[in-house]
Amino acid sequence: MGSSSPARAPRQWRLRTPWGHLPVVVRDGAGGVLLFVISLLPLGVPGVELGELHHSVEPWVPPVLAAAQTLALAVRRIAPGTALGVVGVAFGAAQFAGASTGTAGLGLFVAIYSFAAYQRRRRRTIALAAAVAYVLLAVGLHAEGSPERLIDWVTFFLVLSTPWFVGLLVRRRIAEQAAREVEAAEAAVRESRILLARDLHDIVTHHVTAMVVQADSTAYLDEADALERAETLATIGATGRRALQELRSLLGALEQTPTPASDTAAPREAVPRTVADLVEEARLRGYPVTFDEPVPHQPVSDEVAITLYRIAQEALTNAMKHAPGSPVTMTVSETDGRVLLRVSNDIGTRDPGGPGRGRRNMAERAALLGGSVDAGASDGVFTVVAAFAADARPRAGTTR
Repeated sequence: MGSSSPARAPRQWRLRTPWGHLPVVVRDGAGGVLLFVISLLPLGVPGVELGELHHSVEPWVPPVLAAAQTLALAVRRIAPGTALGVVGVAFGAAQFAGASTGTAGLGLFVAIYSFAAYQRRRRRTIALAAAVAYVLLAVGLHAEGSPERLIDWVTFFLVLSTPWFVGLLVRRRIAEQAAREVEAAEAAVRESRILLARDLHDIVTHHVTAMVVQADSTAYLDEADALERAETLATIGATGRRALQELRSLLGALEQTPTPASDTAAPREAVPRTVADLVEEARLRGYPVTFDEPVPHQPVSDEVAITLYRIAQEALTNAMKHAPGSPVTMTVSETDGRVLLRVSNDIGTRDPGGPGRGRRNMAERAALLGGSVDAGASDGVFTVVAAFAADARPRAGTTR
């Protein structure tokens, strides 16, 4: 079977900016600086005030308190408790001093939201302390002669609760996303283990079964068949080396490192990946296998070629195991863009057994490409039929 290169995906142009690569402190700090600058501008926008106290203060006091309420937001995600404490104290000091800090008071809302969304430790303790601090602030402002009524203090507290609940919702979404990522990572590990077990089963079972069949055949050779015995032993050795070669190839792929060349291991590209190569290898071992490709067919994807090879390998292994010496016929055909692999062998009255790991592996491999595998015995012939699209690719979220 041939192979075809995957179609090149259309190139997508995206606007790339270095902003997302900057440290989070720098990004949050930039937002705090922007809010600080806005609070200093004479925009005529009423600031966030509580207590309605207006006193004459030194000119430097409002900018300092505004800076504390805004620049502390630089650590709102890495130290949200600290940011809330600094911003809260600065906000309370501005209210007691009767100093107008303009829009800098919005930093308190941002700090409350950040604390609810990102604080990890001592959340309840700090939140309780913040609530007590607010009550003390209200009592203190009232003692200073604030005209605010009880309903005003309660209303402002409820307003401050809004960013708190928004932060809790964001925190929940972050936790759910983290849980999904952990679950996806665990699923990927499980899938990798399944794929590794499947490949190991295919490689080891096929070659070991072939070696066992060849070794058993030497028991029927007498002393006059020394040459044939030597050839059989040489074939067993070649089969073992082939198994080692494929195992090294598999381990090299897992390690993402090239397989070292040696006298007993060919490069990875030399590992047979087509049904024709598999049949030729079996014939060299002396196993009766016939192969038929009725009509030339279109090149198939690499995934299809490998899957065809592995399914044919497993079917041949089962034939050698359950009906040793029985001729095996393989046919690969293509109709309307679908590839059909048929492997059959005579089993006579032998019991083919129920579905085992090998049959499950074949079905799973075909399912990854949106195909199917049917296996069963009829009239003394066991047949495996696999079918899928010639250009099939693994389904999204799966790997071969």
